[in-house]
Amino acid sequence: MRNGHRTPINAPCNYLLPTTALQALTQTRDHLRLLAQLTEPQGDAGPDVVYLSAQALAHCFDRLADDLDRVVEAVDPVTP
Repeated sequence: MRNGHRTPINAPCNYLLPTTALQALTQTRDHLRLLAQLTEPQGDAGPDVVYLSAQALAHCFDRLADDLDRVVEAVDPVTP
């Protein structure tokens, strides 16, 4: 989803990703896959019925944002 034109960023092409950040990124990916599975239509309930409360969904999104914040903070640009 885009909200406008993307402007190129002059950033280094290489980054150092510490092991803890890689682990957090992997867990975030797995969490997103779990959320995708939880929101798939189940049985006879119909395609638009999801058995997840708004509070639970908000908690999931908050956790994902926190995990990604930690990854972004841990990434160091590698300068040649």
